[in-house]
Amino acid sequence: MRCVNLDWLEVSAEESTCKFPCDAEYFRTQGFIVHEREYGTRVWGQVFTIEDETGHDWIEVRRCPPSGVSEFKGLTEYSCRLRVVNAQLYVKDCVSKLRAFMAEHNYIFKRIYRIDICCDFEKFDSGDLPARFARRYLECKYRKINQCKLNAFASDNWTSFEWESLSWGSPHSMVSTKLYNKTLEIETISKHKVYIPYSWFQCGLIDDPINHTKLSKSGELYKPDIWRLEFSMKSQADRWLVIESQSGKRVKKKAVPHRLDMFDAPDKLWQRFQDLAFHYFRFKKYEKEKRKDLCEDKVLFHWDKDHDFLQLDMALRPAKPSNDLEILVRHLRSYRCRTSDVKVREAIDVIVERLEDEDLRRFTPRQLFTETEALRRTLAIRLKHPEVDIVETFETIKQMLFDDKMF
Repeated sequence: MRCVNLDWLEVSAEESTCKFPCDAEYFRTQGFIVHEREYGTRVWGQVFTIEDETGHDWIEVRRCPPSGVSEFKGLTEYSCRLRVVNAQLYVKDCVSKLRAFMAEHNYIFKRIYRIDICCDFEKFDSGDLPARFARRYLECKYRKINQCKLNAFASDNWTSFEWESLSWGSPHSMVSTKLYNKTLEIETISKHKVYIPYSWFQCGLIDDPINHTKLSKSGELYKPDIWRLEFSMKSQADRWLVIESQSGKRVKKKAVPHRLDMFDAPDKLWQRFQDLAFHYFRFKKYEKEKRKDLCEDKVLFHWDKDHDFLQLDMALRPAKPSNDLEILVRHLRSYRCRTSDVKVREAIDVIVERLEDEDLRRFTPRQLFTETEALRRTLAIRLKHPEVDIVETFETIKQMLFDDKMF
């Protein structure tokens, strides 16, 4: 099953004259919960985030550009940017929901400012391990066609030297390409993005979304390195993206459609990813004294196989980028080992279990968690008060299920 998703989606738009100004107060009057940032940016005076119906951050709005400033030519008082929050991009129909939001509030679509398409995998379809492929590429075993400006990042440890990311394209390119170890990034600088390991779990890349482990065919537990191939597109043209070909003597340019309806379904995402990979992730097996474009292709993906895709039903709430909870649990367990007080040990067990449940809750749909908690409370009531009528107990739990404040 393919794990293909968007990882960034930001559009340039204009507010309609009939709805202007679409500020934070306007969306509050429409029934949305809005979180305003206390400060704007150099370009945008107002920045705020709108929640969806489940209470998760959904769309970040940037509006109110400075007027009369020459360095921001092309912006008007109606100009704005709409960016879908990263966690929501891994949810089904995220693009369609953005289009519906824009239509409901009369936004005028101008262009896609930036969009990133990514595919996560443990191995290429050919069976090559990405780390091994990166190493052989840097040893000039393979040569790249198109977009050959390379940046590489590695980690030189005491016992190993491993390449962690390769990126191609200049900062000003309309399309840039990056191949990197996503597992390493998640475990070092992006621990709060718990929804990404959960999407791997749903697609079968890992078996444990918390510890990021998997069972091999022989039954051994191991931690796979999941790599990501990502294409980032920035277009200066309205509804068009220019693709450059550098395989010939002259750079050739081709304009392709660049609209939201090109990315609003998993199969369309895979087609766009395939189009970009054909052009920007094409390699040749290097042969001495031979032009690289005449060498044999290095096949990495099998485009005609595995057209099953999966996206999340709802966004997981990102964890705070802090290890305070892990430190607390570690101290509690350490103190439990040092104390002989039975009651204290039991209390610590309960606290640690609750904290771990809270951690697991991010990976569990809210309805399932609520029902499980209700059943747990039902059992606790029956054990503590066996004299209470069972029908009365169920009525109490029924009321809990419909009370959002209980869970």
